[in-house]
Amino acid sequence: MNRRRGVEVFEVVSRSPRLGYARRSAVDANMIPWPDEKIYNNAIWDIRRHSMDAELWRYTRIENHHQEVLDSYSAADGERAVVTAVTSNGNWYALTTRRLVGVSYDGAFDIPAHLMTDCTFGDNAKGYGNVELSIATITQPGNGSVAFEFETGKAWMAPEYYVSWWIRKFPILDLFKFDPASS
Repeated sequence: MNRRRGVEVFEVVSRSPRLGYARRSAVDANMIPWPDEKIYNNAIWDIRRHSMDAELWRYTRIENHHQEVLDSYSAADGERAVVTAVTSNGNWYALTTRRLVGVSYDGAFDIPAHLMTDCTFGDNAKGYGNVELSIATITQPGNGSVAFEFETGKAWMAPEYYVSWWIRKFPILDLFKFDPASS
């Protein structure tokens, strides 16, 4: 944040055509300790608020996570899974309080969540015509993009709002309550 003639001016950190501008805040990607619990509480609250029929999702989970996914990556101290999915042919992902990690057709990926700038959820995220799976593409500056398979239909809301939360709300994390569900 800069001040010019008494007016606050925020430096634009990212520009997403769908999600608008993000501003830099007091939240620093290198902060210690990393606020895993606050991130989890706020991200899962936002995802649940927008999701429907989570118990009917076939591949995606926002609780009772796939144990094989949790065992497939090394979580840092305090890091928590927010969304997990096991889709097809060995493809899986975990969206955590720090990163996106998984295996897709292109191989393994591990992306710091705070570096995402945009995500496109295929042509048919809503699952019209009984399409169960589609491909999402995540963009990160300087490192190109990564594609992963996701469940369409109502389950699409979990990865969609996870990505949306990181792009729109992580930059202003310091403004949020520790646990929004408690109010």
